[in-house]
Amino acid sequence: MKLSLLFIFIFSVEILSAKTHAESINGYDAILTKHVKNNGPGVAVIVSRGDQVLYQGARGMANVELDVPLSVVSVFRLGSITKQFTAAGILLLQEQGKLSVKDDIHKYVSDFPTEENKVTIENLLTHTSGIANYTEDESLFASEIQAPTNIDKMLERFAKHPMKFKTGEQFRYSNTGYVLLGKIIEVASGQNYAEFIDEHIFKKLKMNSSYFDSPKIIPNRANGYDMGPDGIVNAMYIDMMWPHAAGSLMSTVGDLHLWFNGLATQKLLAESSYQQMLQPFTLNDGSMSSYGYGIESRDLNKYKTYAHGGGIPGFVTNAFYVPEEKLYVAVLSNLSNRNVGILSTLLGAQALDIEVPTFTAVTLNENKVKQFLGTYKTDSGSSRTLSLENGKLYSQRDNRDPEEIFPMADNQFYFEGSLTYLVAERNSEGKKVINAYHQLSSEPEVAILIEKIAIH
Repeated sequence: MKLSLLFIFIFSVEILSAKTHAESINGYDAILTKHVKNNGPGVAVIVSRGDQVLYQGARGMANVELDVPLSVVSVFRLGSITKQFTAAGILLLQEQGKLSVKDDIHKYVSDFPTEENKVTIENLLTHTSGIANYTEDESLFASEIQAPTNIDKMLERFAKHPMKFKTGEQFRYSNTGYVLLGKIIEVASGQNYAEFIDEHIFKKLKMNSSYFDSPKIIPNRANGYDMGPDGIVNAMYIDMMWPHAAGSLMSTVGDLHLWFNGLATQKLLAESSYQQMLQPFTLNDGSMSSYGYGIESRDLNKYKTYAHGGGIPGFVTNAFYVPEEKLYVAVLSNLSNRNVGILSTLLGAQALDIEVPTFTAVTLNENKVKQFLGTYKTDSGSSRTLSLENGKLYSQRDNRDPEEIFPMADNQFYFEGSLTYLVAERNSEGKKVINAYHQLSSEPEVAILIEKIAIH
């Protein structure tokens, strides 16, 4: 009798587990079906926990003109996720005693101007060097980025840009800094960057479908697409030497799973190096940035994540790791304007059983909204302005372009194509505040009213 009961219990648990797994797969499938059409450029995604792949799938076309579908083995340009590999390469060389992240970069690139600032390798890794970002140079993109080049010619070109601030004063993203890191890897290792990454990372982690992008034939390479004024177009051509160590790598979702699992389980770096990679940088004034070495700390609901995204002509990418759950999510798209951030968040929420809000628009009540119009400021000094123009409500962060927001109640507003929403109310002291909920956060970013907008 006891044996029969034990059998029934085990059998019931197995059925329940199978059902739960099937429901999870259906949940992931439903997210892709809702957000990605099959007849245009698409995505490949993976969700894994430790060594175990929970889900991988693809939607859309690898080549729209030839009607070739994407699959989980499709190879995508990674864009700035490349920076994680570059950072790991630097730490590998540090472990080998060939450099230190505290070294002045002039030990390796003696001619690059830093205007009497001491710039260390760590400053390049953390985007705190003050070195300008070459991708903000419109003239370079207009006339040069399609032309063949090499790393020395690139650095000679980038050297013409003046410094943006004193080293260590602020965080400001710089692709130039990561190209410099690529050169430092070459000088310290005696190999070119592509060879070094292939030998010391790709081969070591058995990432057999990962490459430094080049014109050579790459099996399962996905075509890249941009959105033009009249619809989807083939992506603009750039010579892929230009992104170099800041954005020239290619991979699959399966290889990215091998990458971060290997990183997090010390198959590549020592634990101390891995922790160094994750550590946010302390600026000169003692404040902390959210960026370590090629990795940014972000929150997803109650969870801390380590994340990075990428954007390059024809492609956009996003990936994050939740250390508490050993969960990794990666989304790769061959359409440059796709919102892969929301896709990765939804996939992560499915894996972590986080409730996702649904937004339903209601009619805007201008009279009730007017009491909340004005400029609000957060503790960090960032501002948000709520304004009303021609019957439409807008939110503007700092000096960015205003974005239209839509009411779902008289004091609650959402952004189209986003999981972020705002709640306008009075706090316990009677002050008007805007509570912004980002990334399915359980705690809001609070901004207090500092200046009302005059209503005429």
